[in-house]
Amino acid sequence: MEMLSRTRTRKRTKRKRPWRWVKKWMLGTALTCTTLALLGIIFLFGTKNGVELREWAAGTLLTTQHDYWAPYTFLPEEKLKELKQQITHPTVINSEGTGTVTTGPAIPPKSNLVTVTLPEKPKELIEIEEIDVSKGSYYFKGKIMYISDPSRVRLVVTNRKDRGDLLDEFVKKTGAIGIVNASGFSDPDGYGKGARAYGVVIHDGKILQGYNPRSGETALGLTYDGKLITGSYSAEELVKMGVRDAVSFRPQLIVNGKNMFEGKPAKSWGIQPRTAIGQKEDGTIVFAVIDGRQPGHSIGASMNDMAEVLAERGVVTAMAMDGGSSSMMLHNGEAITKTSSPYHRGRYLPNAWAVF
Repeated sequence: MEMLSRTRTRKRTKRKRPWRWVKKWMLGTALTCTTLALLGIIFLFGTKNGVELREWAAGTLLTTQHDYWAPYTFLPEEKLKELKQQITHPTVINSEGTGTVTTGPAIPPKSNLVTVTLPEKPKELIEIEEIDVSKGSYYFKGKIMYISDPSRVRLVVTNRKDRGDLLDEFVKKTGAIGIVNASGFSDPDGYGKGARAYGVVIHDGKILQGYNPRSGETALGLTYDGKLITGSYSAEELVKMGVRDAVSFRPQLIVNGKNMFEGKPAKSWGIQPRTAIGQKEDGTIVFAVIDGRQPGHSIGASMNDMAEVLAERGVVTAMAMDGGSSSMMLHNGEAITKTSSPYHRGRYLPNAWAVF
């Protein structure tokens, strides 16, 4: 009886420990400390002085959920304000006017000459290129996916209410043969479930969200006739321009062939895992994902790096999508990049760009 009594007492006094918030804090702190330590290792012997190191570290932190750590890089307040301004209010150029879009092939002039065109070798729908770049003081790896037919690229969106979808879940639902992450999303404590995207979202010609809650964000849209458009547009303007699918993020990387980061310091955006969407002159859509936060594999890339990599490959229009632990690419149902998320399947996402 005495033993039974003690057992009951233990059961009544047993208390649940609030481990959930502790785990969240620990993971967030670990990510921040890893970022700072990593940047220190990379640049300690590769920079002229500690100021450059602190600028890189501050820029990297300002583009994460842990931007409140940026002041601990001990940069002057004016320099921090300058970096924040470059991130929140990047230069924006509209790639297209906002008038009515007229589509259809041009009618060639009549001619008595007969032109014989030899058949070209048919292009593969998807081609994959490995990216492996060393900058001396840092390095990055990733993948570029080239999609020859822009009409085969579409935005897919989650139909869940409680959370978003993992990329492999989007693939199972839609049958996509290639896919990358798209929008940023509400993520107040670093554990957001990706159910609600930030900014404009247009899916299959319908406006799902028509606002930009964050200042300085831009939109990237794909028209029904396969043209990529980027700039400061409202959702209504994009629909009038013939856009079928669109999302918001920033910054623009290339507009009308102009590298938006050429000649600009790279430090403001820091070094992170990156995702970008672009288009070449011939209409080829380009998905690019750079791995990061993984010493020995890939540290990450600056926005200058992303713009440079795409410009070198003939991309004339491009914009960054959500980066960090959201960055990931799948081909034929398999991950071909290495996510920095602690979960190998990546993060829950509100939407993604997919190839069918």
